[in-house]
Amino acid sequence: MPAREAELKQSEEIVAPEVAAPEPEAAKNEFSAEGELPAVAEPAALAAPAAATASEKAFGGGNKQEAAARLDKGMHVNWEEYKATCESAGKPEKWQDHYKIGHTEAKGWVQPHERYKVYYEWQLQRNTSAAKAVQDFVKGPTICDYRTAGVAQDLNTVRDELGDRKFDKLFGSANSNEDSAIPAAQRLVISPGLYTTPLVDNMRAIARASDEREKSAAEEPKAAPVQESRVEEKPKQEAELDQEPLVVAQELGMQQADRELV
Repeated sequence: MPAREAELKQSEEIVAPEVAAPEPEAAKNEFSAEGELPAVAEPAALAAPAAATASEKAFGGGNKQEAAARLDKGMHVNWEEYKATCESAGKPEKWQDHYKIGHTEAKGWVQPHERYKVYYEWQLQRNTSAAKAVQDFVKGPTICDYRTAGVAQDLNTVRDELGDRKFDKLFGSANSNEDSAIPAAQRLVISPGLYTTPLVDNMRAIARASDEREKSAAEEPKAAPVQESRVEEKPKQEAELDQEPLVVAQELGMQQADRELV
């Protein structure tokens, strides 16, 4: 019995070998008469997405009412999208072909098509408030490019810093006297060429120079007014006493001669 128990105990300590899991069956390759067939993606996955039309870009996912409302405000930097929106929103009358070179509904500007087709350049008219003209340009509707839109925003920033009154005095005024004193090179212009220039710094420098001139003029002492020398008139009696002695003597002699004749 002890020998039997020892055998049983020994058999329990032996670990049964692990049975390896069967390897997955190799994927079957399909072959044609010319060899292995290449993997082909689904046709839908290979189809390129259709390019968005100008109208779809103009709407930006909104409805026609929203798109039509955008036609009447802001600066539009792509005339093709603006034109497509006008047509799609049922507002073709809001588009004119000369808008391609720039247009704004803001008052006080010489339009590009009025200046021998100058592209995207606006000049401020005479006797016009520069401050109001810039604000109206930004409010729109204005058809321009990204450069002139950036210039208009810069001008509006300077206007906000200086204030409307001073901005007008320096760059264009509705007051004819102030407007005539503004140098031609200083009068307000919106142009693509100004986009790469230090426009804001230059305008601030003009404002500082103007402040210095006004300060110097205020500190300069004023000349005393010239007073006219006045001759004080003497009373009649004093004037008679101041006559020459010879004249007095002659008068007395004549009076005495008259008495002797009598």
